[in-house]
Amino acid sequence: MSLESPVQRDGDAGFIGFASRLNPLTLPAGMLQDSVNMRLERGTAQTRKGAKRLADAISTADEPLTLSFDLADDKAITSITFSSTTATVTTTAAHGYTTGDTVNIRGATGVDAALYNGDFAIANASGSTFEYTMTSTPAGNATGTLLANAGPIVKTTYSGGIFGAGVFASRNYDNANEYVVMAGPDSAYLWRNTSPTDTVVTVGYPSSPDETIDPQDTVSVVQAYDRLYILREAPIDPATTFKQQFTNASGITVSGTTATVNVNAHGLSAGHRVRIEGSSVAAFDGHEFDIESTNVNTNSFEITVPTGTSNDATANIKVRRVKPPIYWTGSGSFVRAGGGVPAEGPTYRKMRSVGWASYIQNRLIIPDGRDQVAISDYLDADLYDPFWQSFRTGAGGGDFVVAVHPWVEGSALVFCRKSIWLATLAQFPSTDGSSFAIDTAVAKLELVTDEIGCSARNSIVTAGRFVFFLSDAGVYRLDTQLDLKLRGDTRPLSDPVADLFERIDQSKVQRAFGIWHSNRYILAVPTLDSPDDTNDLVVTWNALNDQWESRDVYGIGVDALVVGTYSNVRRIFNVRRTGKLYLLDENDNGKDDEPSGSLQAQVTGTIKTRRYGMGSMSSKRFVRSLADVVLPDDGSIVVKANLINPDAEITLVPGQTNTSGLAEDYTLKQPIRAKAHAAELIFETTAERPEIRNVSIEAALQSMTPTETRNAA
Repeated sequence: MSLESPVQRDGDAGFIGFASRLNPLTLPAGMLQDSVNMRLERGTAQTRKGAKRLADAISTADEPLTLSFDLADDKAITSITFSSTTATVTTTAAHGYTTGDTVNIRGATGVDAALYNGDFAIANASGSTFEYTMTSTPAGNATGTLLANAGPIVKTTYSGGIFGAGVFASRNYDNANEYVVMAGPDSAYLWRNTSPTDTVVTVGYPSSPDETIDPQDTVSVVQAYDRLYILREAPIDPATTFKQQFTNASGITVSGTTATVNVNAHGLSAGHRVRIEGSSVAAFDGHEFDIESTNVNTNSFEITVPTGTSNDATANIKVRRVKPPIYWTGSGSFVRAGGGVPAEGPTYRKMRSVGWASYIQNRLIIPDGRDQVAISDYLDADLYDPFWQSFRTGAGGGDFVVAVHPWVEGSALVFCRKSIWLATLAQFPSTDGSSFAIDTAVAKLELVTDEIGCSARNSIVTAGRFVFFLSDAGVYRLDTQLDLKLRGDTRPLSDPVADLFERIDQSKVQRAFGIWHSNRYILAVPTLDSPDDTNDLVVTWNALNDQWESRDVYGIGVDALVVGTYSNVRRIFNVRRTGKLYLLDENDNGKDDEPSGSLQAQVTGTIKTRRYGMGSMSSKRFVRSLADVVLPDDGSIVVKANLINPDAEITLVPGQTNTSGLAEDYTLKQPIRAKAHAAELIFETTAERPEIRNVSIEAALQSMTPTETRNAA
């Protein structure tokens, strides 16, 4: 005799991926709704390993403050008087400050507010008075509700940090051993895993002007021609000398090989490099020059030009300060790439000051404006032909070039923000076969698609016949089997987790970073929840499972991801802008090292199963859950059940902890005893790295009373 309410079981014998956007009732067996800080290997779900901090010897200065901290109490100020640029502060009560402390003054109002307010190193501190120095002399004593505070200073910009990262291995240095490169504000740091102590080499930048990196610069690290290039592009800033300026009516006058550039109140100094554009003289237009040390006046400066250069005595020629590329050959310090007009003539150019470059077929490809790229001569990064060796994509269409990526058979993919192009680089043998001659840079330029483009240059990764990249619509994958065409299938690869990509902060998306490692595409992106420019979400596509595997959250933050060698194994490094270097997936205890000291933070992992409805939309009585888990020593796990209609969350296992001293297998069987239409199970790892092998749930379905079916007459 059949049971009135037969018990059915549903579950997953293993896990292959997660799909957070799709309807959880329609997910197939093995798919999860969510997977946080988990690794899905051979069908089991296990908390990821922790990140190990490396290279503590690196000091980038002005390191950001690490939370948490307590602000100090405000001190009420009775008065602030001045004598020239010295401000004397009298507090209502004894302040307790000492000479040399940095104190924040706020609350001053009126025309002199900007002089009195701010952070100052104080002097002559005693009792209820101290002094500080203002930037200029105010018109009167401070007014307003004045306060002083010597608490921690939370900054929004930093002069220290790491602004670019890459890998360097050259026959010209240390027998071609591989180093992780970190570009700091005034030096580059080369790190290598050695025994017994890791090696850190500091290579300084040139001491002349322009050779520092600022946080707002676009920076990249590229190896080419056995050189380590650091490329820096400063944004146009009207408040600094990196603003766009124009010549006055005198324009540019030439005497011999000296040209005088007439710009009113330019604010530039000897050694600064400037780019001149909009001139009718070929020796000026598009070239970059170093300002000579002679005759640098308020309204003019001098540059060196080739003999025979003509005057261009007209107004409104563009003059802009730039940061030249610097490179290191493996000895000494970094040096500047050359400026001025090439010896080959004014129709050629030297390497421009840009923020990125691609090294393809022994040639550097660099951006040359919004929609144009320039290609260097073979084996020569310092010579460019803007007429024959450059090309434009979508000229005048409002699009701009984001990256140029190497492809197959002498071709390159040109990623724009709104489109993708395939450029076939031209290369023809000479008639006598003795050498190669280049006619034009590109034999053919084809539009792959204008439906999508690339939003982050560092997200582009090649893996076999695929090219992964981040677009405004999510992650896409180009496939050679489709001739790189996407028109027939515009659905992104990230469609199953599209809800995560909707949270990307488009104002910071250029910081996204992707790599290919261990059959996985790993992409770090900034979301709207990120407190700064840090990539606070890391998503992983597992090519073996052909699914999205996990979304990782790192309390330490993620910036540049680099694949390098550690203990003779290829590993993933996280280079933080704060100057910290981390080795990901290293600590077996499932804890991330804190930025300093010996403290560690526990990695908490979560999986949420698909929604189990037992094939019925009707109400049913969920009986119990079952799970096969492995808990390491001191490992702990919490199990919950989410019931749907009526909605409720039930904690089934409040905290199963293994204290046996060894890893143990557990079969967790917990009663649910509640009615609902559907249910889903949530597993949270709270200590060490528990492993979840399979899960199932049982429910009693109510049998229906037999009824007759007929049509009414």
